Amino acid sequence: MATRKKERINKSAEDWKEAALEAFASGGIRAASIPEIARRLGVTKGSFYWHFRNLDEFLKASLQHWEVADREAMEALRSISDARERLIALFEDSMQRRQGQALFISLSGSAVTEVSASIRRISERRVQFLVEAFRELGVGPQEARDRALLAYTAYVGVLNLRKEIFPWLHTRADLKRYVDHAVNVLLPPVRRSDGRKRNPQQAS
Repeated sequence: MATRKKERINKSAEDWKEAALEAFASGGIRAASIPEIARRLGVTKGSFYWHFRNLDEFLKASLQHWEVADREAMEALRSISDARERLIALFEDSMQRRQGQALFISLSGSAVTEVSASIRRISERRVQFLVEAFRELGVGPQEARDRALLAYTAYVGVLNLRKEIFPWLHTRADLKRYVDHAVNVLLPPVRRSDGRKRNPQQAS
């Protein structure tokens, strides 16, 4: 009994959910093995049952944990008042979140209802974030949606290329060049005081 209490104290439900996300990122939803995750955490399976009744509850809680983290990241970016700077920050942040990228790739296409629902909600939230930012930049409703979808599908494509060890998207210089180009292509041009257009990257 003393051992079980110690495990409950040392490994929280948050620890288990974080470990589950790490497992998902490396092996997909099938990697959510209670014995294997317990081994990663250095505890016995008994620790699991202090926090979760069964595997199904654990999977749902872990996916919710991922969604909350993604929503909090979006909210943090919303604190940037300038929409152009907010979009640039989103592009840069998205390219740096390796676990989020691995999770998206590993879980996309899953036949598990809860998994596909989480992917859909995260995607919808991010596309809406993009649409709202483009609208703040003076872009019309349809064009804002078109730009948002182009930006998001480009991001998903990059995730797949990086998974396949694509040679041009792994160094910091490569990623910076990619983000800079995405900004130039996707953000509407900035009008100078004389009415001429300037590169979006020159706006800041």
